[in-house]
Amino acid sequence: MQRRWLLTVLAAGSVVAAACSTGGTGGGAPSASGSGGTSKGEIIIASDLPVSGADASDGIPTQNGVQFAIESTGSIKGFKLTWKGFDDTVNGAHDPQKGAQNVQQMLSDPKILGMVGPFNSNVAAAEIPVGNKGSLAMVSPSNTNNCLTQDTFGGKPCTDPNPKNIRPSGVNNYFRIAAPDSFQGPAMADYAYDTLKLTKVAVWSDNEIFGKGVADTFQAEFIKKGGQVVVRQDFDTKVTNDWKPFLTDAKSKGAQGVYAGATSGTKACIPNAQMAGIISGSYMTPDGGVNSQCIKDSGSNSADLYGTVAGANAELNPDAKATIDAFKAKFTKKDDIGSYTFMAYDCAKILIDAIGRAIDANGGNMPSRQQVVAALAKTSNLKLTTGTYTFDKNGDPTTPTMSIYHVQGTDWAFIKQFGVGGS
Repeated sequence: MQRRWLLTVLAAGSVVAAACSTGGTGGGAPSASGSGGTSKGEIIIASDLPVSGADASDGIPTQNGVQFAIESTGSIKGFKLTWKGFDDTVNGAHDPQKGAQNVQQMLSDPKILGMVGPFNSNVAAAEIPVGNKGSLAMVSPSNTNNCLTQDTFGGKPCTDPNPKNIRPSGVNNYFRIAAPDSFQGPAMADYAYDTLKLTKVAVWSDNEIFGKGVADTFQAEFIKKGGQVVVRQDFDTKVTNDWKPFLTDAKSKGAQGVYAGATSGTKACIPNAQMAGIISGSYMTPDGGVNSQCIKDSGSNSADLYGTVAGANAELNPDAKATIDAFKAKFTKKDDIGSYTFMAYDCAKILIDAIGRAIDANGGNMPSRQQVVAALAKTSNLKLTTGTYTFDKNGDPTTPTMSIYHVQGTDWAFIKQFGVGGS
C-alpha cells in the first residue's frame, strides 16, 4: 500500500497536488546511461524492504522508487542494468533475521553489486555485518538510528548497535541519505511545543532500536523546551493490543497529546484510535507512521495526526518535475507514492552513479563489489530529486533535511521542511 501526498505550504496558504519526486542527476527526467549497447553482461541492483503486512504501506511505494530508477535507466556503460526486490517481513512485520538472510542471498549472486535498503533501523543493524563481510554496497533511504553510523546517541556511547562492531571488515559499506534520529525526535518535539502549543504529553515506544531511540530524543527535547512528559512507557507490540490503561493514566496526569516511537508495522497508530474519548489532542509519530496504514489504524481519530519524515519532499524541487511526471505515468494508483519513494529513487541513482565510476576505474569492465563501495564513499555533490548528496566519513549525508506532515482528510499533507545541519 502506498499513497499520494497533498502539499500544504501553510505559510503561503496554498494547497497543490503532490507526490514526493524523482529524477536523475540534476533532478530531471530519467534517461538511459548505457553506451554501445548492453553486450558486456548484466549488473543487478537489489532492494530489501518490507513489502507485505502493515509495513507494506511504506515498503511498496519505497520499492516503486527503486524499481523506477533502475528500469528507467536500463543500462550503464554497456552493461544491462536490472532490479531484484526482496521482502524482509515475517508474519506481517519487518524482521531483522529475514533481512540478514536476504542479504546473504544477494551475496550468493555475483551480478548483484549493491542494494537499496533496508527501511527499518533494526533490520539494518542485522544486515550491515552480513553485507560488510561480502563488501556489498548498501544505501538506505530511511534508516535513522544514529548508532548505525555514529559512536554516540543522546550523549551516550552507542552499544546496540555499535557501528564498529557491525563492520567486521573495518571498511564502511553502508550509507544513508535520511536525517538521523538525533534530529527527528527533536524536530517533532519542537513542533509540538512551539507550534501545537502542547506543554504536557505522554510518550510510548515499541522498544525497538528505532522506536525507543526516537522516543527518547523526543522526550529529551520536549523537556528541554520546558514541557512535561507525564507518562513514558515502552511496549512489546507483538503482544500488546490495548493502550487504554496507558492513555487513561496519561489523561489523569494532564496529557494534551501523545508521541509514539513506533512504525505502522509495530502498531504505531492503533493507540490513536483508542485515544478517542480519552485524550482530545494531537497524536504524533516519526516517519514509520507517516503512511496510509497509520491513517487506517487511526480510524475516525486521524484529524489531529502529525508526523516527521527524515528527508526532503522532492515535489518542491522544480528540476524534478519531468521525473515525477514520468513516474506517475508508470505508477498510476493513489497509493503508489509514499514518503520515501523518491528518497529511494535517489538511493538507486546514487548506486548507479557509483557503479558507473567503478566501471570506469576498472577499465570499462565489470567492477568488483569492493570497487563499488570505494566509489560510493566518494559520492560528492550529486544533485538528485530530494537533495544534493555528499557522504561524510561515517556514510551519513552532509546536509540532511527534516519534513513535517499533517493528515488532512484521507491523506498526509506536507507542512514544511528544513535543513538540520551535518550529522
